[in-house]
Amino acid sequence: MNDIDTVLSVIENPTRRRILMALVREPHYPLQLSKELGVSQQAIMKNLDILERSGLVESWKESSDKGPFKIVYRPTSEFTLTIDLRNGMFRATLSEPEKRESVQKDEDMMFGEIRESLSEIDRQITEFDKLREEMIERRNMMIRSFMTGPIASDLDYLERSILYEMLNSPGHDLNEVSKEMGVREDRMKEIINDIECRTQECQRRDEQ
Repeated sequence: MNDIDTVLSVIENPTRRRILMALVREPHYPLQLSKELGVSQQAIMKNLDILERSGLVESWKESSDKGPFKIVYRPTSEFTLTIDLRNGMFRATLSEPEKRESVQKDEDMMFGEIRESLSEIDRQITEFDKLREEMIERRNMMIRSFMTGPIASDLDYLERSILYEMLNSPGHDLNEVSKEMGVREDRMKEIINDIECRTQECQRRDEQ
């Protein structure tokens, strides 16, 4: 699962999100979901079909002692979707966890011990989130500072757009940014060289 547009189009529906919340807990069949979520079985089936076609869940038939076969559903994808919308920054990323050959099991832990361990893990995740927020804010301040500075203020719209893309994608080279923006690479080089020259001139003036 690496298509952000597909994921966003699927999970924007509240019923599908509630279905996924139930399925990550344990596999369910449609009638169970209908009763648990208070949604008609027809609507459940419609949304399960969308989830399955998008690759987020899978189904199989399971025998039942009380009647015909049941169709059971469970998730097939694991990912993290992160969206940052800030002043000067928009980024949507979809990442999947690394596959590991073996996972440490905690079957021997007592209920209270598991809750305590989970609490500590949640605390660490919160700390990571705070650090991430600080780093993003520092990143945005650096971009905003340059984009609102004297050099950028003298640029036209295209030049400012190129400047922003070069700052916002520091891991991409000039050729990659040129293709993404649809601007000729020689024009990109000309603008970037001009910006670098202006930067050097500003630094010399500040040193004098």
